[in-house]
Amino acid sequence: MLFTKIDYTRGMSKRQKRLQKLRQNPKNVSFDELRVVLEDFGFELVRSNGSHHSFNVIINGEPRLFVVPYKHPIKAVYVREALDLIDKIQQEQTQTTLEEIQEDDEDATND
Repeated sequence: MLFTKIDYTRGMSKRQKRLQKLRQNPKNVSFDELRVVLEDFGFELVRSNGSHHSFNVIINGEPRLFVVPYKHPIKAVYVREALDLIDKIQQEQTQTTLEEIQEDDEDATND
């Protein structure tokens, strides 16, 4: 019997693949990998001096500061915290999209 490896990442964007990689293995993440994923979701690196790097992001209209020590590999607790913030951003984006769809449906009904 011949087994074929199935590529479940086929059709995923690079952004989605990077995020999936962090979710699958939060214990072995370099600072650069985490930085790229954070920037994918709107985080802005505002301070990079010293041993910690700071990122700003706005979630639900509130500015948030996320501080990460610059070490390799990044501790899993920081990766999980970043993933939690990204989940909140995605949830906010989904809610905004649903509200826009509902508004479009109401406008179409009123026409």
